[in-house]
Amino acid sequence: MSINNFGRDIKALRTKRKIGSRELSRLIGKAETYISQLERGLIKKPDYNTAYDIMKHLKFTESNIEGFLYNFHQIKSPKRIESEADEVANWEEKRAAEIEEFLSQGQEEDNIVQEYPLNKFEKKKNNIESEWMLELIRNLERKNDEIKVELSFNIDKNAQIFEHVIYNLHSLLISMRKDRENFNFFVELFENDLSTLSKESKEEILKTVKHVREKH
Repeated sequence: MSINNFGRDIKALRTKRKIGSRELSRLIGKAETYISQLERGLIKKPDYNTAYDIMKHLKFTESNIEGFLYNFHQIKSPKRIESEADEVANWEEKRAAEIEEFLSQGQEEDNIVQEYPLNKFEKKKNNIESEWMLELIRNLERKNDEIKVELSFNIDKNAQIFEHVIYNLHSLLISMRKDRENFNFFVELFENDLSTLSKESKEEILKTVKHVREKH
């Protein structure tokens, strides 16, 4: 059974600090088996307050806990969730206003003969599309930063195991610039959320890949 990242990290930190799993469970006000279940992956992701209490009792500086939970494990504080919801609401409101302005401008240009109306129409359209594209790019860049953090963590903690993963990922990514088939394969593979697959499905995929590799 695979162990989720947070449970794995908690086990490493708890062992280093010589705190028993039952003792830590009691310190955070949970059943004695809670930490053991978390470390074994039976609890996929705890709520923020529980995760915060765990890190606090593992002697982490409280001012650093929120950043660690978000950057390494995507466990968001209520404050961050509220802030992100506000950002989305503000963006949606701004975009709706831009679309309304665009449609209104288009109606005015239908009624009034102006010099180079097509150019103005295209310029307005491009402004709306660029706002949307910029937001998409910002979101993707944030995700890319999170991927880098997670890869760096595994390189640091599991270098020998992770060596082939990095080399093979690098080979596939670099080849995509010249090989459209590899590009299409990569895109179609990761259009799916592989983390949600059942254990049986994951084992079937690995079995198929291993079989193909052995044939070649």
